[in-house]
Amino acid sequence: DINGDGKVSYIMIQGDPENIDAQLRTEYSVKALTDAGVEVEQLDLQRGDWDRNKGQEICQNDLAKYGDQIEVVFCNNDDMAIGALQAIQSAGRTVNKDIYLVGVDALDAAKNEVANGNMTGTVLNDANGQATQAVECMEELLGGKTYAAGEQSVYVDYVKVTPDNVKDFQ
Repeated sequence: DINGDGKVSYIMIQGDPENIDAQLRTEYSVKALTDAGVEVEQLDLQRGDWDRNKGQEICQNDLAKYGDQIEVVFCNNDDMAIGALQAIQSAGRTVNKDIYLVGVDALDAAKNEVANGNMTGTVLNDANGQATQAVECMEELLGGKTYAAGEQSVYVDYVKVTPDNVKDFQ
Protein backbone atom coordinates (compact mmCIF):
# COMPACT_ATOMS: atom_id res chain seq x y z
CA ASP A 1 0.00 0.00 0.00
CA ILE A 2 2.40 2.63 -1.27
CA ASN A 3 -0.02 5.56 -1.05
CA GLY A 4 -1.35 4.64 2.40
CA ASP A 5 -5.05 4.49 1.47
CA GLY A 6 -5.58 1.06 3.07
CA LYS A 7 -5.65 -0.98 -0.13
CA VAL A 8 -3.36 -2.12 -2.91
CA SER A 9 -4.54 -0.77 -6.26
CA TYR A 10 -3.41 -2.74 -9.28
CA ILE A 11 -3.75 -3.31 -12.97
CA MET A 12 -3.70 -6.79 -14.50
CA ILE A 13 -2.31 -7.39 -17.96
CA GLN A 14 -3.68 -10.78 -18.88
CA GLY A 15 -2.57 -13.19 -21.58
CA ASP A 16 -5.42 -14.88 -23.46
CA PRO A 17 -8.40 -14.97 -21.06
CA GLU A 18 -9.51 -18.28 -22.62
CA ASN A 19 -6.18 -19.88 -21.65
CA ILE A 20 -6.23 -21.77 -18.34
CA ASP A 21 -2.74 -20.52 -17.42
CA ALA A 22 -3.86 -16.92 -17.90
CA GLN A 23 -6.97 -17.55 -15.81
CA LEU A 24 -5.01 -19.14 -12.95
CA ARG A 25 -2.19 -16.57 -13.06
CA THR A 26 -4.76 -13.79 -12.88
CA GLU A 27 -6.68 -15.39 -10.02
CA TYR A 28 -3.77 -16.49 -7.87
CA SER A 29 -1.62 -13.39 -8.15
CA VAL A 30 -4.42 -11.38 -6.55
CA LYS A 31 -5.35 -14.24 -4.19
CA ALA A 32 -1.81 -14.14 -2.75
CA LEU A 33 -2.53 -10.61 -1.55
CA THR A 34 -6.06 -11.23 -0.28
CA ASP A 35 -4.97 -14.43 1.53
CA ALA A 36 -2.37 -12.29 3.32
CA GLY A 37 -5.18 -10.02 4.51
CA VAL A 38 -4.49 -7.22 2.04
CA GLU A 39 -7.43 -5.28 0.64
CA VAL A 40 -7.13 -4.89 -3.12
CA GLU A 41 -8.66 -2.68 -5.78
CA GLN A 42 -8.55 -3.67 -9.43
CA LEU A 43 -8.19 -0.53 -11.52
CA ASP A 44 -8.02 -2.36 -14.84
CA LEU A 45 -7.81 -5.81 -16.39
CA GLN A 46 -6.95 -5.99 -20.08
CA ARG A 47 -5.97 -8.68 -22.53
CA GLY A 48 -2.33 -8.34 -23.57
CA ASP A 49 -2.11 -11.59 -25.59
CA TRP A 50 1.34 -12.44 -24.13
CA ASP A 51 2.78 -9.58 -26.25
CA ARG A 52 5.44 -7.09 -25.10
CA ASN A 53 4.10 -4.22 -27.20
CA LYS A 54 0.57 -4.72 -25.90
CA GLY A 55 1.91 -4.87 -22.34
CA GLN A 56 3.65 -1.54 -22.89
CA GLU A 57 0.60 0.05 -24.50
CA ILE A 58 -1.84 -1.11 -21.80
CA CYS A 59 0.47 -0.01 -19.00
CA GLN A 60 1.17 3.34 -20.68
CA ASN A 61 -2.55 4.04 -21.11
CA ASP A 62 -3.33 2.99 -17.55
CA LEU A 63 -0.51 5.10 -16.12
CA ALA A 64 -1.92 8.09 -18.02
CA LYS A 65 -5.44 7.34 -16.76
CA TYR A 66 -4.77 6.28 -13.15
CA GLY A 67 -1.35 7.83 -12.44
CA ASP A 68 -0.05 7.30 -8.92
CA GLN A 69 -3.12 5.25 -7.99
CA ILE A 70 -1.40 2.24 -9.60
CA GLU A 71 0.71 0.51 -6.98
CA VAL A 72 1.16 -2.89 -8.66
CA VAL A 73 1.28 -4.06 -12.26
CA PHE A 74 0.61 -7.78 -12.59
CA CYS A 75 1.46 -9.39 -15.92
CA ASN A 76 0.58 -12.94 -16.92
CA ASN A 77 4.01 -13.34 -18.53
CA ASP A 78 7.43 -11.74 -18.50
CA ASP A 79 7.27 -10.40 -22.04
CA MET A 80 4.26 -8.22 -21.17
CA ALA A 81 6.01 -7.24 -17.92
CA ILE A 82 9.07 -6.03 -19.82
CA GLY A 83 6.76 -3.97 -22.03
CA ALA A 84 5.09 -2.60 -18.90
CA LEU A 85 8.53 -1.76 -17.48
CA GLN A 86 9.24 0.41 -20.53
CA ALA A 87 5.98 2.29 -19.92
CA ILE A 88 6.72 2.64 -16.19
CA GLN A 89 10.17 4.06 -16.85
CA SER A 90 8.85 6.42 -19.53
CA ALA A 91 6.29 7.71 -17.04
CA GLY A 92 9.06 8.54 -14.55
CA ARG A 93 8.02 5.88 -12.05
CA THR A 94 10.56 3.67 -10.26
CA VAL A 95 9.91 -0.02 -9.71
CA ASN A 96 10.23 -1.12 -6.08
CA LYS A 97 10.00 2.51 -4.90
CA ASP A 98 6.66 3.87 -6.08
CA ILE A 99 5.27 0.92 -8.06
CA TYR A 100 5.70 -2.86 -8.11
CA LEU A 101 5.95 -5.00 -11.24
CA VAL A 102 5.53 -8.76 -11.38
CA GLY A 103 5.69 -11.17 -14.33
CA VAL A 104 5.61 -14.93 -14.87
CA ASP A 105 7.96 -17.38 -16.63
CA ALA A 106 11.39 -16.42 -15.23
CA LEU A 107 12.74 -15.61 -18.69
CA ASP A 108 16.42 -14.64 -18.70
CA ALA A 109 15.56 -11.04 -19.61
CA ALA A 110 13.12 -10.81 -16.70
CA LYS A 111 15.58 -12.37 -14.24
CA ASN A 112 18.12 -9.75 -15.34
CA GLU A 113 15.55 -6.99 -14.69
CA VAL A 114 14.81 -8.48 -11.25
CA ALA A 115 18.53 -8.63 -10.47
CA ASN A 116 18.92 -5.00 -11.59
CA GLY A 117 15.98 -3.83 -9.45
CA ASN A 118 13.73 -3.05 -12.43
CA MET A 119 11.17 -5.78 -11.70
CA THR A 120 9.83 -6.76 -8.30
CA GLY A 121 9.77 -10.42 -9.27
CA THR A 122 8.82 -13.14 -11.66
CA VAL A 123 7.61 -16.67 -11.20
CA LEU A 124 9.29 -19.82 -12.46
CA ASN A 125 6.98 -22.40 -14.02
CA ASP A 126 9.01 -25.23 -12.49
CA ALA A 127 9.67 -27.77 -15.27
CA ASN A 128 11.98 -29.86 -13.06
CA GLY A 129 9.37 -29.98 -10.32
CA GLN A 130 6.71 -30.93 -12.86
CA ALA A 131 8.86 -33.74 -14.27
CA THR A 132 9.61 -35.05 -10.79
CA GLN A 133 5.93 -35.00 -9.86
CA ALA A 134 4.99 -36.72 -13.14
CA VAL A 135 7.43 -39.55 -12.42
CA GLU A 136 6.12 -39.90 -8.85
CA CYS A 137 2.53 -40.11 -10.13
CA MET A 138 3.54 -42.67 -12.76
CA GLU A 139 5.26 -44.80 -10.12
CA GLU A 140 2.16 -44.59 -7.91
CA LEU A 141 -0.08 -45.62 -10.79
CA LEU A 142 2.22 -48.52 -11.68
CA GLY A 143 2.10 -49.49 -8.01
CA GLY A 144 -1.68 -49.77 -8.16
CA LYS A 145 -2.84 -46.37 -6.95
CA THR A 146 -6.02 -45.09 -8.52
CA TYR A 147 -7.28 -41.54 -8.68
CA ALA A 148 -10.90 -40.61 -8.06
CA ALA A 149 -12.86 -38.54 -10.54
CA GLY A 150 -11.73 -34.94 -10.26
CA GLU A 151 -8.22 -35.92 -9.14
CA GLN A 152 -6.74 -36.28 -12.63
CA SER A 153 -4.73 -33.09 -12.28
CA VAL A 154 -1.72 -32.69 -10.04
CA TYR A 155 -0.44 -29.15 -9.59
CA VAL A 156 3.15 -28.17 -8.94
CA ASP A 157 3.74 -24.86 -7.24
CA TYR A 158 5.39 -22.04 -9.09
CA VAL A 159 8.65 -20.74 -7.61
CA LYS A 160 8.97 -17.06 -6.69
CA VAL A 161 12.02 -15.32 -8.15
CA THR A 162 12.82 -12.14 -6.24
CA PRO A 163 15.84 -9.89 -5.79
CA ASP A 164 16.73 -12.02 -2.75
CA ASN A 165 17.00 -15.31 -4.65
CA VAL A 166 17.39 -14.39 -8.34
CA LYS A 167 21.08 -15.36 -8.29
CA ASP A 168 20.00 -18.98 -7.64
CA PHE A 169 18.20 -19.00 -11.00
CA GLN A 170 20.75 -17.27 -13.24
